[in-house]
Amino acid sequence: MNFLDLSPSPERTGRACAWIEQDGRLLMAARDSGGWTLPGGGIHPEENPAQAAVREAWEECGAHAEVTGEPVILHSASGMASVCFPLRLISPELEPSPEGRPVAWIDPRVLPWADDVQLRQVLRARGETPQHLDLPPLVAQADAEGAKTGFDYGCSLEVGRLLRVLAASRPTGHLLELGTGLGTGATWLLAGMGRHAQLLTVENDPDRALTARKLLQHDSRAEVLHGDWTETLAHGPFDLIFADCAPAKRESAQLDRLVNALCPGGVLVLDNFTPPTRLPAAFHGGDATREALFGHTRLSCVEVQVSARECVLLATRCG
Repeated sequence: MNFLDLSPSPERTGRACAWIEQDGRLLMAARDSGGWTLPGGGIHPEENPAQAAVREAWEECGAHAEVTGEPVILHSASGMASVCFPLRLISPELEPSPEGRPVAWIDPRVLPWADDVQLRQVLRARGETPQHLDLPPLVAQADAEGAKTGFDYGCSLEVGRLLRVLAASRPTGHLLELGTGLGTGATWLLAGMGRHAQLLTVENDPDRALTARKLLQHDSRAEVLHGDWTETLAHGPFDLIFADCAPAKRESAQLDRLVNALCPGGVLVLDNFTPPTRLPAAFHGGDATREALFGHTRLSCVEVQVSARECVLLATRCG
């Protein structure tokens, strides 16, 4: 559904949105593509971010409101940043949305709302993340190291949660990660692994390997290697392989080596694939990696979209 856009100016720069909470309920606006979102939009050249948040709350929700505190920087699934301001209503009742949007008052601290890409960032900034949705401590440490060093190639939150679930399905499994980075993927795997499972993870950059080794040094289930990922395949067979380095993930010629390193019933996980609706023109003629996986005679494959911008390919070695 397309709603009226009262601020169509192409000169808008940046984005602002509003967090309006009343009696434990949060105000959300209908989005054009369906579902709900925090009221927000582009910042006009003649206004500051706080003014934009107040204006958007009015245009999208019919809310007369004022800023009450400091903003939180949010990152959308597409990577766009927004400045989110806390607002309070200065008029007790909402008026009909000038843009014609329905509104909803939801509880932001329970599922599914607490896991919304916007809401979970505000809750985390406020220290209000529900315990069952909070990051495992080692994952938080790995993320903090990435933020400090500017290394942003660790797996996403959505992929991390999937890795934790898959690891938990192999309680005594032998797991392999190709491309340790700073340890984000490894810490998610360890969060799901049983006491008797083992994880081998390899990184070709010596500094990153050292950082990950220090992070994981107190967990006897994990071993961090520095070197060529292909050499670790000899340590198999593995119950799960998370291929998180480009040569293992994108070079179809290496696929047989990965399959041979899996146990029958073992799972190969490849992340960071672009959903079909967002594929660039270079892939309009097809994706060789997807073709190789789905066409492999010893694999049973499925593609899972974990966020608006990312798919994961799962492939199980057939007996």
